[in-house]
Amino acid sequence: MRTLVLSAAAAALTGGILAVPAPSQAALTTTSFGMFANGFGTRVTGGSLPANSGDLGYQTVGCTRKAGHDVSNNTAGAKVPGLGKIGATETRQRTVKSGKTVKVISDHKIANVVLNNSPLGKVTVEGLSSRSQAWWDGANFKADAKANIAHVIFDPAGPGPKHELKIPGRDKPLIIPGIATIGLGNTTERTKADGAMSYANGIYIKLHGSDSEVIVGRSRADINSKVYSGIFGGFGAAVDASVLGGNVEVGKNPLTNVVCTGTKGKELTKSLAGVPLGDAGNIVDVKGLSSGQRSSQTKSTASGYSFGQVAKVNIGDGAIRIEALRAQANAKYTKGSGTSTSTSGTKFGEIYIGDRKASLEQLRTALSRVDIPGLVKIETNVVTNRSKKLIEVVALRLTLLDATEGTKSHVNIGHARFAVNPDA
Repeated sequence: MRTLVLSAAAAALTGGILAVPAPSQAALTTTSFGMFANGFGTRVTGGSLPANSGDLGYQTVGCTRKAGHDVSNNTAGAKVPGLGKIGATETRQRTVKSGKTVKVISDHKIANVVLNNSPLGKVTVEGLSSRSQAWWDGANFKADAKANIAHVIFDPAGPGPKHELKIPGRDKPLIIPGIATIGLGNTTERTKADGAMSYANGIYIKLHGSDSEVIVGRSRADINSKVYSGIFGGFGAAVDASVLGGNVEVGKNPLTNVVCTGTKGKELTKSLAGVPLGDAGNIVDVKGLSSGQRSSQTKSTASGYSFGQVAKVNIGDGAIRIEALRAQANAKYTKGSGTSTSTSGTKFGEIYIGDRKASLEQLRTALSRVDIPGLVKIETNVVTNRSKKLIEVVALRLTLLDATEGTKSHVNIGHARFAVNPDA
């Protein structure tokens, strides 16, 4: 199995969306399984290709207990500068129930991929498709993944006619010297006692002479058991930073994404010794970072939490020091009583302003007693989002001002979001 680590790219990707009617939505039926599906036409990673575009033809069914979802996303195709052309794409995701069988299906089709950026000639890959399925048949979990290609045609720039290239086995990539290496039909299927997953790639393309890779025609399907009362969502992170207006300066680290079907009562954690904070690192330093989650459910309840914590926070080269800071977001559903949320567990250990121990209230007003250039606001226990099903909290938020550009940015230290949804 080939492992691909890919990110969104190809900024100048241009394509038209087909006006295709959405498939008819069947009546939704609640099951005791958590299901997820997604798929996309193309995804390009870095190298010499332009960056910062989303996945072409992406569609997903987010984690759900409901059978009867049927969603699609079709495109007329696109041009990818530095690569070539992507033909029309069709993506369809479904959750179905028939008798005792509960299934999630992810389909993807793409008409062709044309690599026409090489002086050596043009390569056309025709008729790509992938299908991933994961299901419960009433007795066992099963998974199946398939990827197919109809033809690969090479049209040389010099003398000689265009001709069809032989498609090698699934574990042997097709190497076209000076143009690209094309991996065909990577598939993965996994089953276990409490779930199954599968995914398939139509092809991956490695462009020669660059670090760019393209994955074409991805489908994925997951199913998990014992989702009796609802699904979970959210994250935990020790630190993140963003410029006001939403631009990310420092991503969430270490990031723990909440498992949508629950952790069966186990606390899952991640940790880092520290993380660079970019320009904010001139004002604040953090050590001992960790994040995590815990959730469980029965036929009458679903509850859990996520957290982000930091062992040591140093602001203004020792002007303010905080030990053992933690943000925690909690949500609970009880049949007959509904949902509730709280920030219980959000806390600060010892706080020092200069050499003196201080209270949480004194921390909030610390800037009236110490001068830290660039730091304009200190906030604690900031609830950024709240409803009966969801809560998001930041334990310590610092607002910084860039002296040259006058741009304000936020540094969140201890950041947690958790939700439980009994209706999904």
